[in-house]
Amino acid sequence: MNITQLQITFDPEQDRLLFRVNGSDQSEIRTWLTRRLVKQLWPSLMQLLTNKIAHDVPTANGDARRMVLGMQHEESVGKADFSQPYRADATQFPLGKVPFVASKLKMTVLPENMYLLAMHPAQGQGVDLRLNDTFLHGLCRMLQKACKEAEWELGLALPGVAAIEEIKGEARVLN
Repeated sequence: MNITQLQITFDPEQDRLLFRVNGSDQSEIRTWLTRRLVKQLWPSLMQLLTNKIAHDVPTANGDARRMVLGMQHEESVGKADFSQPYRADATQFPLGKVPFVASKLKMTVLPENMYLLAMHPAQGQGVDLRLNDTFLHGLCRMLQKACKEAEWELGLALPGVAAIEEIKGEARVLN
């Protein structure tokens, strides 16, 4: 799947986040993210980003790494287009129209500034998403906003980045 859009919305009835991924082939993947999973996912995302900086800038100490992460995050999010509405024109649902509940996840750094986010249910087929820097940092921003809306009080903060209260604009759709 060639990813064109990501969306994360809070569903108060389910008390879950609905993570939707649009592909260029009019396909859509739908996944429920629970509070427990997001609580596991966030440290994995931060570790992944921190390890990448340690690899890219091996001489940087902790404070310098946090500053570099903050700059990379702001640069990547600045490239994202959050102004476009999520396209609800999908005609293909490879994993079904009903979202699966992600219960297992794995994050991996791939060559050429790509990342693999693997999300799978307890049983059955899940999804492996290849994300570039812009999509990964956009995902972080959307998780922050959705978790704040959900009042999950997870304190999702990126080292070197302003607190979620200072984030301006709507962070729901990433093109």
